[in-house]
Amino acid sequence: MAIALTSERLVLDAPRESDIPTLLELCQDAAIQRWVPIPSPYTQADAEFFVRSYVPHGEARGTFATWAIRTSEGAPLLGAIELRVDSAPGSASLGCWLGAVSRRRGTMTAALNTVIDHAFSADGLGLNQIRWEGLNGNAASARLARRLGFEFEAGPERMLTFRNETRPGWLAILRPGDRRVKPGWPEDLGADR
Repeated sequence: MAIALTSERLVLDAPRESDIPTLLELCQDAAIQRWVPIPSPYTQADAEFFVRSYVPHGEARGTFATWAIRTSEGAPLLGAIELRVDSAPGSASLGCWLGAVSRRRGTMTAALNTVIDHAFSADGLGLNQIRWEGLNGNAASARLARRLGFEFEAGPERMLTFRNETRPGWLAILRPGDRRVKPGWPEDLGADR
């Protein structure tokens, strides 16, 4: 199981049985359904599978770590973050989502900074890079990655598999050290929020 992490304003811990109703409700959001590779429509069975099977089995195999985002210990679920181990040693892919009522408040930025610090720490996961992928057009996620210091990988158009479809996407890499905003991101992302 992913180690619980805390920051000044958040607690990141394992999704739990009591999160299932909130998880089901949050994953009905149109933006989450549009950009996050979850089942669509998202059902009670999907929420139960995520908490009872997907998270514990993936973590037991060591293929990923998942954190529920909360304002405090025992508080309701706000969203989730996943770091999935890549085939390259020391590398993981980042996935995240946040319920609509918690967006534009710096919640995901704070949560991801906490996870990234843990991921790069020698006492944490000891990673040497984190990859972010997003579908073309997901400007909010791209702005978040840019704000966190990810470096956009320009080049030929990337194709991502999303719900059994191949769609154009973006890729960015974050390495330990410099977390300042880097140039090179597409210009149509709009302002940081």
